[in-house]
Amino acid sequence: MNILGCLAAFIAMALAYLCSRNQRLLARPIGPGGRIGAAVFAVVALIAWIAGETSLPGIFAAATALMFSAVALPYITWLFRPATARKTR
Repeated sequence: MNILGCLAAFIAMALAYLCSRNQRLLARPIGPGGRIGAAVFAVVALIAWIAGETSLPGIFAAATALMFSAVALPYITWLFRPATARKTR
């Protein structure tokens, strides 16, 4: 369940990142369906972590996985596509 929680948290934050105006992977941010998908995957991550652990440690583990993914995604994007190689919009 912990791996499922980590994977769901990463997908949730990836969708949230791709909905942002500041994202660098796509030419345009994805639509509002991505935000709904991000929320659904965040809830799935929370449920998976609570099922794998008990309630309070599961909540903290899900929050930590979501925050780590939110911080790591811009840096992972920077590795694949630096800001200097990006075309202006």
